[in-house]
Amino acid sequence: MQSVTRHRQRAFTLVELLVVIGIIALLIGILMPALGAARRQAQNVQCQSNLRTLGQGLRLYAGANRDSLPYGDYYDVDRALTWDIRSETANWSIRVASALTKGGLGDNFYNSQTSKGYMRCPSASPERASADQFILHYSAHPRLMPGYYQANATDQFVPGNPTVKPYKISKIKRSTEIVLLMDGSQYFDAPGTPTGNSHAVAAAIESWRFNGGYGWGNGLLDVPPASATWDNNYGGPIDNVVNGDVPTGYSGNNQQNIRWRHGRNDAANFLFVDGHVGIFHVKQVAANVSASGWVTTDLLRKNVAVNRP
Repeated sequence: MQSVTRHRQRAFTLVELLVVIGIIALLIGILMPALGAARRQAQNVQCQSNLRTLGQGLRLYAGANRDSLPYGDYYDVDRALTWDIRSETANWSIRVASALTKGGLGDNFYNSQTSKGYMRCPSASPERASADQFILHYSAHPRLMPGYYQANATDQFVPGNPTVKPYKISKIKRSTEIVLLMDGSQYFDAPGTPTGNSHAVAAAIESWRFNGGYGWGNGLLDVPPASATWDNNYGGPIDNVVNGDVPTGYSGNNQQNIRWRHGRNDAANFLFVDGHVGIFHVKQVAANVSASGWVTTDLLRKNVAVNRP
């Protein structure tokens, strides 16, 4: 009679199981930073692609409008014209969408290729937006594509002009250095602004110059008066460098400003006038740390200060 040999399967011991779990945890710890970096890089590439598309749209718009860029924003209380996606008060993003997509002004802005596509920065904070809301995460240079506000139409920049006007592309000098569009800070719970959107115009960049800090209205125009030797270094970083969104209402230096949301929350993408896209960074200056936190940037005054039109 043949004997039957029984083989008992050996199970993992508790120690072995813990070793396996430890190895898996170690691998996850090693891989997660790399995966996070890859994800941030992918978002950055997509954002830069968005800006290139917007640059193409601005060129198409200018080609159909005597080389002129559009107004960044539009609000005419004198004629009772409030913001409307399908009227002459539409801001630059609506006009770019219409230039890139067939249809009347604003007709195609809500589709997936516009508001839900190249107007949306993948690194932006979740919008908490309604399903039918248009999305905009980019802001325009406040001098090249200014806001038109008829109630304050006196032009503090160019004496004799009744209003601030957009530039003609061919009239912009140093087009390889001047930024045109940028990652914009987002507004949350601000009346009249769709939740999570950026303002159409980044009026807070270099606010000292843009708001006529030289007294004679040199807002973002080069070169500053000779008497301002204390502040005429156009190779230096821009002023009013902050980094954050606007959590509620309309207050603080973050509004209408650049949002440095890429990299490790220390970089922003920019479309230049000539159509190329670049990235600039911010960093905290330890020697100047205050309650609000001082930062500096490699975005220079020469990148925003434009020639007179």
